[in-house]
Amino acid sequence: MKSEDTLDWFPSQLPHVKLAIGDAVLVVARQGRPINARTLLEYLLVTQQKQKRRDNKIAMQTAIDLLNENKKMFGKI
Repeated sequence: MKSEDTLDWFPSQLPHVKLAIGDAVLVVARQGRPINARTLLEYLLVTQQKQKRRDNKIAMQTAIDLLNENKKMFGKI
């Protein structure tokens, strides 16, 4: 699932996606790791496996997709 495929519901899920990415930034910063797309993706993927509610899984998957796209566009090869 890509973020451009989810534009039907994305605006209503935006607060949940922002929260997921914001929480990831805080946790990664507390760990002393660099804050970049790769470390945020690692944290979100681990967190996604522990989730139980469907709504959060959709928002989390969108956040992961957005970070993947960001990593592909702006990351160094």
